[in-house]
Amino acid sequence: MGDTVLCSNKLLEAGDMEEVNEINVEETLQQIQNNDSSLTHCIFNNVPLEGEMVDNITAAMVDNKYVKKLEMCNCSITDESIEGFITLLKTNTTLESLSLETNKINGKQLKLIVQSMEYNDSLKELRIANQYFTTGVGDEMAISKALANNTSLVKFSLNWKNGGARNTADRLIMRNNDVARKKRQGLS
Repeated sequence: MGDTVLCSNKLLEAGDMEEVNEINVEETLQQIQNNDSSLTHCIFNNVPLEGEMVDNITAAMVDNKYVKKLEMCNCSITDESIEGFITLLKTNTTLESLSLETNKINGKQLKLIVQSMEYNDSLKELRIANQYFTTGVGDEMAISKALANNTSLVKFSLNWKNGGARNTADRLIMRNNDVARKKRQGLS
């Protein structure tokens, strides 16, 4: 694993919501704030976080140069903390994967998160599926439209209800995968 530090005693899969994560949240926040180069993957999964802590984590991530993967699944994240994620996605140039699955974020806020991706060319994976609140058709259409403004995202998860929005999003993610493949092959 090299110098990657996983922020729990064992790696937790995003779908493994019954596992107890024994992360020291304060210590990990300190590492993020200090730009600790050994910290490249943070797993906060299954740790209920207060809004203030979520805001502190996202604020610290704005300037972090080393964390490439941030997992905050099933952390009781609510709409009130979304502005921090939007700022993070607009400014951080290191983060490659963000997982916010199984939280309490409504469709309007999910739409704002995806719209902020227009300003991000480093994030390759965004997981926002399985929210407590269902996403409306209008928000899903806006999410799929917002994906058109980003070419770096190659993995995206959302529980779609609207087939048209899902098809549009799938097509855009395939486009991004083609762009990434061409870059790897030196074709563009």
